[in-house]
Amino acid sequence: MEDHSSLRKLAAILIADAVGFSRQMGKDEERTLRALHARRDLIEREIGAYHGRVFGGAGDSVVAEFPSAVDALKAALEIQRSIAALDHAAPEEERMPFRIGINLGDVIVEAQNLYGEGINIAERLQTLAEPGGICISGSVREQVRDKFDFDFIDLGTKQLKNIARPIQVFFVPAVGGKARPARIFGRTGRHSWYRLGIAGAMVAVALAVVGTAVFLRPPEHAAYNGSGQPIIAVLPFANLSGDKEQDYFSDGITEDMVAALGRFSDLSVLASAATARFKNNTGDLADLPQKLGVRYVVRGSVRRSGDRIRVSVDLTDTDTDIHLWTRQFDRELTDIFALQDEITRNITGALAIKLSRIEQDRALQKGTQSLDAYDYFLRGRAHLATGGRAEVLAARAIFEKAIELDPRYAGAISALGETYLLEANQGWSEFVGDALKQAEALGRQALSLSPELTDAHQLLAYVYLARGEYDRAILETNRAIEINPSDAYGYASLGSMLMWAGDANGAIEAVEKARLFDPTLPSDHVSVLGFAYFLAGRYEEAVATLEPLAGGEATYFVFAGLAATYAQIGRAPDAKRAADEVTRRWPFFKTALFVEQWRDDKSRKLVADGLIKAGLD
Repeated sequence: MEDHSSLRKLAAILIADAVGFSRQMGKDEERTLRALHARRDLIEREIGAYHGRVFGGAGDSVVAEFPSAVDALKAALEIQRSIAALDHAAPEEERMPFRIGINLGDVIVEAQNLYGEGINIAERLQTLAEPGGICISGSVREQVRDKFDFDFIDLGTKQLKNIARPIQVFFVPAVGGKARPARIFGRTGRHSWYRLGIAGAMVAVALAVVGTAVFLRPPEHAAYNGSGQPIIAVLPFANLSGDKEQDYFSDGITEDMVAALGRFSDLSVLASAATARFKNNTGDLADLPQKLGVRYVVRGSVRRSGDRIRVSVDLTDTDTDIHLWTRQFDRELTDIFALQDEITRNITGALAIKLSRIEQDRALQKGTQSLDAYDYFLRGRAHLATGGRAEVLAARAIFEKAIELDPRYAGAISALGETYLLEANQGWSEFVGDALKQAEALGRQALSLSPELTDAHQLLAYVYLARGEYDRAILETNRAIEINPSDAYGYASLGSMLMWAGDANGAIEAVEKARLFDPTLPSDHVSVLGFAYFLAGRYEEAVATLEPLAGGEATYFVFAGLAATYAQIGRAPDAKRAADEVTRRWPFFKTALFVEQWRDDKSRKLVADGLIKAGLD
């Protein structure tokens, strides 16, 4: 006989929980309680405004029900926005962000209380959210998907604690935003260790024709680097699939080809960032030598349909406008890795480059034989490229899927480690040390599987830099450069590490070399060069380097460099304006904390002197 003793209903459950409450209570109970009460009043007010009802929660958490998932999410968005405003106006020690989880599920009604798995799921979801963020279940996503003007970030299916079935989890990006500039040892520049040891897994699609390569000796007036090596540019491969969602696949081919060809010491390859502006460019290449300073150009396209792939490749001598070869492939996707060796050998043959056996092995190294794992990897690094908290979480879930398919996929393991490094450096974790340990462990695991994976060496380098282990960081970066001597990011990273270590002249040399391989070096790396000029006493060059970066999107770091430099050369009004921009972009800037990032006392004193003269305490 059916039991009617318990009433059940479908409800949207919202749970909000304070971050760091216990830790703050241990320091100052009265202040912490005042901060908590202010936020609880705000939360309860917004819940009521959107037809919700608070029915439970401990002192630092709130549990509420809503008749509508849409109202629950609207309330959550307003709660997070209001708390963010409250925290912005509060002293740093009184800031108290909340995590929010929302689930739509069946609950049991007993008087004024609700019970059941629907509530337990909401509780688990809030633990997955970032401080100030919102996570929702798949059931909520289905109800709200057409009601908001933003896309939800799929974090994948999660096995939540004490929940029998896996739950699809989504992150709400409207409150996640972009990662703020890291305050201590922030990693500069693009996230580049996703050009990984698949460096060849898709090079296969780029350069073929075994037995028909054209062997040429480059003429004397070809474009070379400072060591007399010919320079080649790989233009972004065009996605002809008719589906923009497949851009990650063609972009992945481009990145992998650059990484593979860059490992040949007799060939200089421009970074993909330097050629990004030529994406979808079908015009002639007559002005490329002037624009990029290159002699050879590789162009191509990818058309992916079902389980088939068509790749067209073209290698051109820009000086003579002669096509050294053109080829088209029609293959099954399962055959994609079989093309690798064939294609790489043919482009090097066309350029008449003599390769040592070890360099061939490096360039032809495969990261995985699983096409599905590789596809997940490409999707993950497309998310990682944005740098936002929500996208990094999405990338983490996707890399984990790649590793499930191939537990020995070193590239995916290293990329997963980067998500933990970013979590530590960007201030997204209360337990920075644990996040760095996880990043280090994954970096070491990746190197145990693939000792010449440059991205894993760079991952470890930034872990060591975050800990202040400068010599170990420099050692790892130099190892990455030794493996891939054409990597612009490697030289730029070395410049950053040398700058923090107090070697201004070494930093200048490294970043300038990075510019040879990537004339469009990202502004974060250029700002390191500007600071290095400052440390070297080359103040006019510091100003000339930093001023063009001082736009609306510039970080506080750029203006700190300008403030210190202006102050040292007697431009007091300019120094004051730059100092004001520093505090506007980072209201909690402290000179003493900032200068602790340098290893040597000389650099600390020089930077502190300039900043204090500019009016920064």
